[in-house]
Amino acid sequence: MSHRVLDTVRALVRLPVVGLALAVVLAVGVGCSSTSNAPVDGGVGLVTGEADNHCMGVEPIMVSQASCHPAADAGAPLEPGDGGEPEPPVHFNGASDDDDCKYHVVFTSTPVVKNLNVTLNVTLTRLAENNAPASGANVTIESFLANNDLHPIPNNGTRTTESPAGSGKYAVTPVKFDESGRWVVRFHFYETCEDILEDSPHGHVAFYYDVP
Repeated sequence: MSHRVLDTVRALVRLPVVGLALAVVLAVGVGCSSTSNAPVDGGVGLVTGEADNHCMGVEPIMVSQASCHPAADAGAPLEPGDGGEPEPPVHFNGASDDDDCKYHVVFTSTPVVKNLNVTLNVTLTRLAENNAPASGANVTIESFLANNDLHPIPNNGTRTTESPAGSGKYAVTPVKFDESGRWVVRFHFYETCEDILEDSPHGHVAFYYDVP
């Protein structure tokens, strides 16, 4: 045992019991780090990785149905992109807030096999309303290979069902991936709403998805 370690032990022994306990807690804590971004199990097809926290500390947007199809003089529209703004991030795992911090999204899937139909199950809640169900969202998807966005999913005849009605729980099916590899799956919510005003119900979020 080194002299440095012996000196530390002697110092701890001389501490009162409460001080000793505190010193032990501090010593253990020094070696620990936050687990808020620790990888979590993404489930079937989902890609495990860093947990999403892009809405942490951000006031969520309270959506308004009146902003779905606003009148011409309803207010200032969102600033159009200048082409230099980065794309919203693609998320890992099966849970994330949407790009605009309006909704929380959780999704799972049935087992995925190349060229066989898959069902994607989505749960959508409103962040500004204590995660109340976001019903009537008519969830749609777009998807493409992560390394080739010119290869979209052959997505013909996909339909979305909310069950039970008003629950914010959706099944999107049939979905068929025609190539093995990593895909990007982007969900769109309230797609028929115009994405003009900040509080429009329109929303979107993207996840990585692996096909064996």
